[in-house]
Amino acid sequence: MTAYIAKRLLATVPVLIFVGLVAFSLVHLAPGDAANIMAGDYAGPDDVKKLRTELGLDKPVWEQFTEWVGRTVRGDLGHSIFNGKSIAELVSTRIAPTLSLAMFGGLLAVTLGVPIGVMAAWKVGTKWDRLGQLWAALGISIPGFWLGLILIYVFAVNLRWFPVIGFVSLNESVTGYVRSLTLPVCLLGITGSATIVRMTRASLLEVFREDYIRTARSKGLAERSVLFRHALRAAAIPIVTVIGFLAAGLITGVVVTETVFTIPGLGRLVTESVGRRDFPVVQSLLMLLAFIYVMVNLLVDLSYAFFDPRVRL
Repeated sequence: MTAYIAKRLLATVPVLIFVGLVAFSLVHLAPGDAANIMAGDYAGPDDVKKLRTELGLDKPVWEQFTEWVGRTVRGDLGHSIFNGKSIAELVSTRIAPTLSLAMFGGLLAVTLGVPIGVMAAWKVGTKWDRLGQLWAALGISIPGFWLGLILIYVFAVNLRWFPVIGFVSLNESVTGYVRSLTLPVCLLGITGSATIVRMTRASLLEVFREDYIRTARSKGLAERSVLFRHALRAAAIPIVTVIGFLAAGLITGVVVTETVFTIPGLGRLVTESVGRRDFPVVQSLLMLLAFIYVMVNLLVDLSYAFFDPRVRL
């Protein structure tokens, strides 16, 4: 088991190195002079020269990369060119909405997806199976931004149960926090559960065809015992894998949801920084999001040993 964990940890290193190279190369691969791009159209030659010196762009590339890696490893993410604020400060003010969306949206997706998928597989060929497949098909095919606008129109504009846009922190108001998160969390839960339903159903149907399931049934075990004690655990690895990808994707890719509901999270910070050509912020956010993604996938890999003892060998 220790060797398995060590291998999984070592496997994350090349990924982070590759992402670091890509993030660092953004400044040098952008067409034109990066300092000119970040300084803006109205900057003079002296302003561009000063910015190039501040960013270290006048140094050799290998020296720039070494210094950037050193700062990143120490946790020094640098400063924004657009407003001069520390990138760590920008992240700290934007990460709470994104984590709230990812946590509650992922929880709702699992709460909906796993039971619907289990029911569809258990009652295969019946109306419950068809309803489960319809839920999955609609959740995958309906664009997220369109569904978000429908939720806003029905529940915020017409019924006025929830605010149209914005985010209220938990420190300001518990009620406001819950109301501001309800619609975006529902959007993430509906769209995320569709993939879980399909994977849960497919995995269980495959397990149901195994010999040991037929043996368990022939011994007279109740169907619920066969489902929950034998089949569901055997089918857990593909389901956990999808849930892990969903969790990582929610943390790193809620741009559409944050844009539709005007929530100031990390996703919107990325799009704003790209639009402003604030390369230091983009570089740091890429590394941060990649690190989160890798860590979530690492936890998923380690969870395999719990569901399947053969992984420990």
